[in-house]
Amino acid sequence: MNYFDWIGKWSDYTPDKKAVASVDSGKVYTYKELNLLSLKLEAYLKKEYSIEKGDRIAVLAAHSPEYLILFIAAQRMGAILVPLNYRSTVSEMAYCVQDVEPELLIFEDDFQLKQQDLKNEVFFNEVSLEALFEESSAVKIEQKLTEIDPEQAVFIFYTSGTTGKPKGVLYTNRMLFWNSLNTSVQLEITSADFTLNALPPYHTSGWNVLLLPMLHRGARVDFLKSFKPKKVLYYIQKNSISLFLAIPTMLRMMVKHPAFKDFKAPALKYIVVGGEDLSIPLIDKWAEKGILLRQGYGLTEAGPCITSLHHHDAIWKKGSIGKPNFYVDHKIVDEDGKEVGANEHGELCLRGAIVTPGYWNNSAYTLEKIRDDWFYTGDMVRMDAEGFMYMVGRKNQLFISGGENIYPLEIENAILKNNFAKEAAVIGVEDEDWGEVGVAFLQGNIQDLTEDGLTEKLKHHLTSYKVPRHFVFLNSLPKSGIGKIDRKKLKEMFKLIQYEKKDII
Repeated sequence: MNYFDWIGKWSDYTPDKKAVASVDSGKVYTYKELNLLSLKLEAYLKKEYSIEKGDRIAVLAAHSPEYLILFIAAQRMGAILVPLNYRSTVSEMAYCVQDVEPELLIFEDDFQLKQQDLKNEVFFNEVSLEALFEESSAVKIEQKLTEIDPEQAVFIFYTSGTTGKPKGVLYTNRMLFWNSLNTSVQLEITSADFTLNALPPYHTSGWNVLLLPMLHRGARVDFLKSFKPKKVLYYIQKNSISLFLAIPTMLRMMVKHPAFKDFKAPALKYIVVGGEDLSIPLIDKWAEKGILLRQGYGLTEAGPCITSLHHHDAIWKKGSIGKPNFYVDHKIVDEDGKEVGANEHGELCLRGAIVTPGYWNNSAYTLEKIRDDWFYTGDMVRMDAEGFMYMVGRKNQLFISGGENIYPLEIENAILKNNFAKEAAVIGVEDEDWGEVGVAFLQGNIQDLTEDGLTEKLKHHLTSYKVPRHFVFLNSLPKSGIGKIDRKKLKEMFKLIQYEKKDII
């Protein structure tokens, strides 16, 4: 039996139900239309471009119903979609294209100039998404059952490359299926649910947190290509959106917008949040509106829905990423690989059908990250006596000052929890005396504190060696394409600041 052709099933069960729509174009597609158009596209790609199982299709486009239809067609063919980060530089995209060697690159007309710049650096066959749909619309199809291979990769997601060159993470049908079960069970998704997708397609969260699990359940998803706070607030309120997925940056922008003052969304059960840690003041701002934030944890290589904090626990367990989801094994280990006790820090390891089989063209890194069937996440966590998990920081962000291990996240939480800044990011930099010391980058000096004032205040909340040696105040913190703070840029920024100081001296 084919467990993975969800659109085909819902096309049979509820053919006339509205499945997806575009906020930008106004186009609405039923489940029957999704199924029919994807079958036409599949036949056209096979005939005109000879796409076969295992072929890679790179895509340079914003999220939309048409992108989803392309995914459905690719999944049935056994082709692998490679969503390109259109916010990246051309050289960064060229690296991914060279690495994955796509049979075809499909681009949206809005990205034609970027596509042309990209082709100046690396060769590929290409076609526009708009032309593809126009040309495939007249294709005659035969209704036939396509068996979808559980082990076949359906995506290659390129990681942000914070520790070097981007790495292509293989995402299989099996991962997609079990992640969808994890998500729909924990979030209690039903066919009556309705969401607005405002996240980009080049990250797993844009597909696998709400979009595909919602369609698995026969629910409705509307697409917005570019996040705009006012538009999102208005759309959620007007259209009785029941679930919404956001990253903290989006939530902060929504709170800051004047439209938030009159925002009411009685149909909204809760907002699912991931990507980075939530500040307590931000949680409180949404709670004042009667809207609870449901935090979770995930990563490109597993899930991405690994833990979930039930919305009823959001207030009394502030700061927690929740408990592990149903269909995932986990353990927390020390440097020697031994499991730690309650409230002890350790690296989170995961095992199960929601874990990637590895990295594209990178067997060495695969062997480094997956050992004895366990995936070593590089994320440092602790679990309290009640089973609630808390992020401590990234293993590769740890810095050592005077022989003491320091995790930036602990310092950032102390800054945000006590309203010293609106946003904070801490990095370790070289120091002649201590090996490394902390530098805190702050946006929005809420209490108008000087460096000395901040140092004294933080000494009441942190052990003295954890208090940053330097503070840098910025109008905004640099972000990656999915809203995560770009620590590479912060390190470059601090080097420049230090160089200018020496130059002045």
